[in-house]
Amino acid sequence: MEKILITGSTGNNGKAILKNFSGTNIPVRAMLRDISKAPIKADNISYVEGDYEDKNSLLEALKGIESAFLVTAFEPSFPEKHAAFIHAAEQAGIKHIVQLSGLGADTSSPIDIAKWLGEAENHLIHSTLDWTILQPASFNSNFFASADEIAQQDTISGPYGSEPGATIVTVDHQDVGDVAAKILIEPAEHTGKKYILTGPEQLTYTDTADILSEALGRKISYLPISDETARLALLNAGVPERATDALAQLWPVTREWGHTIELSDHVEKILGRKPTSLKTFFDNESSQFNLREV
Repeated sequence: MEKILITGSTGNNGKAILKNFSGTNIPVRAMLRDISKAPIKADNISYVEGDYEDKNSLLEALKGIESAFLVTAFEPSFPEKHAAFIHAAEQAGIKHIVQLSGLGADTSSPIDIAKWLGEAENHLIHSTLDWTILQPASFNSNFFASADEIAQQDTISGPYGSEPGATIVTVDHQDVGDVAAKILIEPAEHTGKKYILTGPEQLTYTDTADILSEALGRKISYLPISDETARLALLNAGVPERATDALAQLWPVTREWGHTIELSDHVEKILGRKPTSLKTFFDNESSQFNLREV
């Protein structure tokens, strides 16, 4: 009988956790909206359909579960979806939730995303459940959004100021997945703790372009663009206006305060190894940033 539930199993974080359990003797249940999109096939992984807006589906997904990983997309409904899951988990008798939050979570923040994260954290902290909260930095895989531009134009554009651009700290999805899996297996020692998850380095956007240049064997340059240009690009890509506005709030903050983000040793302390560097990520994923043959 499965005792662990993974939500968001078609997303990068969910898949990273499932990768840890695949082929082991630990039975795991994964929740998703469409079972036909199950990402990993393994004898010890079962799938169940669930929707944050359908309480009965959540209760069914949580039946018999002791610990769960909770993640939803960063959008205006983020706090409400977390609250719905947490309330269902209380009703189902769940013991422990590992929640994916983010850096800067704060209900009093003027930044929408930070406020959403803070509200979601508070729903869990003030529940009757044991909890662990993960606060990751920006994900390495966010660079996939620039893959076509990099492949076609040899640039990484962003509203992060003139060269060398803002300083950023990132973390690898697999590191986050590895941390979450370890906590889900042995949650007791992590109860009531918040972990900040970062990679091993602070980098400017020019540093990032140089690392990618080395991985691809050709020159990639950082291209500064205005906030309005970046905003229009998101809207043209189909990102909803409310989400676009929330992301746009982060750009001036990153330009002014990005260099103040401190590195954390929590990944290394929990996993017993160094976190994945951006260079390793780009080396492993270099094919994603090259032109594809049609």
